[in-house]
Amino acid sequence: MGRQDFNRKQCIRALLKLGFVKDNKRRGSHDKFKAPEHVLQQRQANQPPFIMVPRSRQLHCQLEILKELWAFGGDTFVEEFLEYIK
Repeated sequence: MGRQDFNRKQCIRALLKLGFVKDNKRRGSHDKFKAPEHVLQQRQANQPPFIMVPRSRQLHCQLEILKELWAFGGDTFVEEFLEYIK
């Protein structure tokens, strides 16, 4: 799972295609995306049911986002995310 470069817009587009739903309740520096139900059943212990994406212009946490996606669905889920990035 080497380092993949993607920007915020690509990340959000791929998350929406995977079935994530934007679920902001407050203003802040991050957007919260809630995972779809079929993914929540497969997640690892202590994994929150959402992913946070910073609102900054440049993403510096691509690896952390990929790790969280891996915790939701494993390598196949990460590969599907990376396909939507392209």
